[in-house]
Amino acid sequence: MPKLSQDQKLEMRISVIRDKYGELLNLVQVAEVFKYSTVDAVRKAHSRGSLPVALYKFERKEGLFAKADEVAKAIESMPEA
Repeated sequence: MPKLSQDQKLEMRISVIRDKYGELLNLVQVAEVFKYSTVDAVRKAHSRGSLPVALYKFERKEGLFAKADEVAKAIESMPEA
């Protein structure tokens, strides 16, 4: 089986995240993906600048959201343990 390029891995990750969550992830979903224990932990990480993705507020939508492609990019850029 041929090895996937970084771009192919990223596109697959984006596709999986979009299929499961759609284009925007709410804070509950962000906590799930990045393994935060609570939504409050996500909020604290965001306020400290340590959340690996930006959060956005949209008109006519309540709450904060992360973009699926940015979540996928953040996951793919994490160093291996």
